[in-house]
Amino acid sequence: MDPLGVRKILIIKFFGIGSLVLATPFFRATRERFPNADIHLLTLASNRPVMEMIEDIDHVHFVNLGSNIFAAIWAYVGTMMTALKGRYDAVFDMEFYTRASAVVSLASLARVRIGYHAQGIYRGDIQSHKVPFNSYWHVSRNFLSLLEPYGYAHDEEVPKPHIAIPNQPLEAARQFWQTLGDETGQAPYIVINVNAGELAYERRWFADRFAGLSARLSEEYSLHCIFIGSPGEREYVESVVQAAREQGALALNAAGELDLAAMAQVCAKSRLVISNDSGPLHVGAASGVPVVGFFGPETPVLYGPVGGGTGVEHLVFYQSLSCSPCINVEQGKRIQCRYATPRCQEMTSVEQAFEMIKEKYGQALQGQNKTPAG
Repeated sequence: MDPLGVRKILIIKFFGIGSLVLATPFFRATRERFPNADIHLLTLASNRPVMEMIEDIDHVHFVNLGSNIFAAIWAYVGTMMTALKGRYDAVFDMEFYTRASAVVSLASLARVRIGYHAQGIYRGDIQSHKVPFNSYWHVSRNFLSLLEPYGYAHDEEVPKPHIAIPNQPLEAARQFWQTLGDETGQAPYIVINVNAGELAYERRWFADRFAGLSARLSEEYSLHCIFIGSPGEREYVESVVQAAREQGALALNAAGELDLAAMAQVCAKSRLVISNDSGPLHVGAASGVPVVGFFGPETPVLYGPVGGGTGVEHLVFYQSLSCSPCINVEQGKRIQCRYATPRCQEMTSVEQAFEMIKEKYGQALQGQNKTPAG
């Protein structure tokens, strides 16, 4: 197949802000591989904020599922019509094993339809080219494998995601920095994400441990701890912030106050981003700063933080128990924990996390030898 002859491409990636960030190396490689192509992306409307920071896509078609099953069905039918009317030369289905995206791929009637395939995950013969998903490769590298039918070959290094953070301070970020005493973002602070989305709350390290860790770091390095999240997560975040304050932390609840672009700017100016396994972890890594990630049911082999500025190193807490990971992309990422409380989260203590962060990032948290973002 000649990539130079491809004039119009549809990429399907419905779910996940973090996954879209991790897909940016694929978008970049697609642009390079198909220099004559107009590149379209089909994604959920909830991903609009992150798409404003992602380059190498010419047109984005947003799918609004609505608030009920009838609206969702109508939106899905409209999505298939969008795929058909586009008259695409090639379709790349980036969803791992969902049948919904595969059907949209088929509806396009594109001659070339590329998607993942695995034994036991029946998707029929919808895809003209089936690519294996390698559970021992990082997701960013797996995304690039979709280009293999067009002769693309990549090395073993995990590619670095990239987002285009606005150069000028956004008003929400500026006002936030002002509360810290310096509207340019130079006041010392770290960003903490205690959330993990609705897919699997078991991915959250315990709230009381986040509170204890933030108190230790705030006291040791005279830092503000900025807790982020969506408007719907604000109440949960506030409970952690209050517990952290009771232990002496300089803690602020920014959940619901920063849109994604402003949050990325705030992360880029921070000395450290600490996060559960979720989208903000990857936004933080792509913003160019060191990231500390807490992994329990999911494996960092697939979703660990990658990228950052020159010399930036990330730190991951993962216990690698005999029962871990218990989330599997081939089973729709359904949690299968056998314990009432996830042991993989219980076994990472505040003391262990604090000492490892201190050893790895102590100088940077003190304001010495801070690695510039970029």
